[in-house]
Amino acid sequence: MITQMQIFEVEPGYSYIVERTQIIDGVYLEVFKQPGYEDDAILYIGDNEILFKWNEEAQSIFFELDTCEPIELLTILAQAPKV
Repeated sequence: MITQMQIFEVEPGYSYIVERTQIIDGVYLEVFKQPGYEDDAILYIGDNEILFKWNEEAQSIFFELDTCEPIELLTILAQAPKV
């Protein structure tokens, strides 16, 4: 997996970090970190986007993605808000 980190400054004194990881060709994970806010993540699968909370449980699953159970991954993605 390849991870890139970018810092976006919205205005002076306010910025956020985006960590983008290519899981496999066509599948990317982006984690958004903003001081003072909960972290969010988006899983891109082709043209589809799944927004979900990035917490310790999600981080654990994605760090062990090659050995996790599919049901564990689906449980994390089920936290996705309805848009």
